[in-house]
Amino acid sequence: MAVARDRGDSRRDPLLWPEECLFAVALTLVAGLALVTGAVSWALIAASAVLVGASIAGFALSRRRRTAASGAAVPAGGPARLARLAGGVARTAVPFLSCLVIYSSLRDITPELDFPLVDPALIEFDRAVFGGDVSRWLNDTLGSPALTLFMAICYLSYGLSQAAYAISSYVRGHAREYHDFALAISITAVVGYAGYVLVPGVGPHIYQTDVYADPLPGHEGSIGGALDAITAVQGPARDLFPSLHTAMTVVLMVYLWRDARRLFWWYLPIGLGLVLSTLYLRKHYAVDLLAGTALAVLAVVVAGRVNRWWYRPRIDPPAEPAR
Repeated sequence: MAVARDRGDSRRDPLLWPEECLFAVALTLVAGLALVTGAVSWALIAASAVLVGASIAGFALSRRRRTAASGAAVPAGGPARLARLAGGVARTAVPFLSCLVIYSSLRDITPELDFPLVDPALIEFDRAVFGGDVSRWLNDTLGSPALTLFMAICYLSYGLSQAAYAISSYVRGHAREYHDFALAISITAVVGYAGYVLVPGVGPHIYQTDVYADPLPGHEGSIGGALDAITAVQGPARDLFPSLHTAMTVVLMVYLWRDARRLFWWYLPIGLGLVLSTLYLRKHYAVDLLAGTALAVLAVVVAGRVNRWWYRPRIDPPAEPAR
């Protein structure tokens, strides 16, 4: 009797990656919100066109690798190899480009929705749990120009570290590492952006001007220019709950611990500094960090389970009996 043959490491070869499907849905919803609120700009349209183009080009070029694996005659090296690599890298960048497009869109959309700000409830939670305003305590206890500079550098590293790790994992051929990390980051982003819409807030630096009337230590120097630039980029956005700076940093640290332990120890000071900077720079309440951490854990668990199903091993069908 013929028995199905397990092909070991052979994996299902889906046309689309789950993070691409997730962002396709998210971008469609954001486009709908932009149309409803009238917050559509030429910059958004241009960015979306570039994103779609990069996605299609990356998909077309990276699929050539799969064609080669299936036995078709595709050159193994030279320009063809570089084209496949470029397509794959472009494809790995799509989730991070999608994050930029969605965030820049929500920056204009959330104020137009005009939902009530939740800052009072978040402030009340912090004061009930921590006995006061955590950012105020950090500034008064640890504040210094040197620490402000370090916090600003850590804060600005957000997104760059995640993208660099994802692309390097793909280029090095670590497919499982890349797909788990990319999907977890994508889930974190999409759920977090939903939080921006449904739980809008502006943060201590805007809502609590009476509590934070004083500038941060070192603000009068060059550091102040960087801090003012951060605030200008955020603009009127309701980008508070949960803290995606925290959530995406925790996701990165989890996968560095799992797959790149030595790199984890190198990144640890920056990662911890980035999380702490959200409070020190008065951008978030402590409850936002708690929600971001919980979201990161959820995203890691869900991403692993989804990918185990999405890329599940293939089983060859039973061979036809000899006639």
